[in-house]
Amino acid sequence: MSKTVGNIIDPNTFIEHYGADSLRYYFLRELPTFADGDFSEKRFKELYNSDLANGLGNLVARVAKLASNSQWPMFNTPYIDVYAGNYQKAIEEFRLHDAIARVWETIKTTDQYINDKKPWTFAGTELQKILEPAIQNIRTIATQLQPFLPQTAKKILTQFKGPTLKSELPLFPRIQ
Repeated sequence: MSKTVGNIIDPNTFIEHYGADSLRYYFLRELPTFADGDFSEKRFKELYNSDLANGLGNLVARVAKLASNSQWPMFNTPYIDVYAGNYQKAIEEFRLHDAIARVWETIKTTDQYINDKKPWTFAGTELQKILEPAIQNIRTIATQLQPFLPQTAKKILTQFKGPTLKSELPLFPRIQ
């Protein structure tokens, strides 16, 4: 955005239509902390649909739906330090785009786990054994997203706190 060139975009317009967290995500994902970057509405919509709607939103919806259909009570998990490793190092070095990339690695890994295990083909304790690690990963993802996407993280943590899970409206409806 440049006042000189005249290509200023009002962020409030994007916030009204897509929410503050989606705009935060774009800036965190696309702009290094200490460097200039580009903003385009086309790229914003691409990332919104691919990463937020199809990535994070779809993962949360799939796992929540499977768990809500089973109606078994949530388990209590031991505390895991989610602010560790490469994520922590990226935060400490103010490489926020790298920190959020680490979160998206967990999203992709968990989504692949769900695709590989095909939990929709199981029921009862077998389904629970498959979903428990996915639920724990989603809780970790939401906790790590708190500094970046606070509204989204709160929705996920509220939905996944138990004692049972229920399916909710999509976190990020797809943009046409």
